[in-house]
Amino acid sequence: MIIKNNRIAFLGSFVAFLFLVAQVQGTEIGCLSCKDVQHAANLAAIEKRMMEINDGALQELDEEALEWYAKFQKGGMFFDGWQEISEDVVARVPDEKKIKAKVTMLALGLKIGSEWSKENDVRKISTSMLKDWGKKLSRTVSDSPDNLLVVINSIEHEVNQLLF
Repeated sequence: MIIKNNRIAFLGSFVAFLFLVAQVQGTEIGCLSCKDVQHAANLAAIEKRMMEINDGALQELDEEALEWYAKFQKGGMFFDGWQEISEDVVARVPDEKKIKAKVTMLALGLKIGSEWSKENDVRKISTSMLKDWGKKLSRTVSDSPDNLLVVINSIEHEVNQLLF
């Protein structure tokens, strides 16, 4: 039953993500124009819209997991959170690819964070995976920012393989 519910949640998430991407590729995200979103200093506008459309994965988490999810997103004393990492990555992507990068990083943050925040014995994404992906992103930002979308897509493929 849990597997079936996860697949239903994923299907709902995927449909919601496609809906959001369709809106992003058009001219509007809710009432916010793509130009405004593309030049936003952070992911807040997209995140707000995405969370409104797709909160199924987070609704399945208990209170403790939600606390870990918040730490994943916001970071801590010794590590950057996904939001800060995403901002840094998206800032390095060429302007014409920023919207795709923002949406993909946000979707990845939801998938990775909601899975990683679960109990160790049931989660499919470990802390060492987070560190590896963080190193890949950091190395690419430093050495070859033109390849960031390739690396993001590679991580997204790996995450999807683990989760589905």
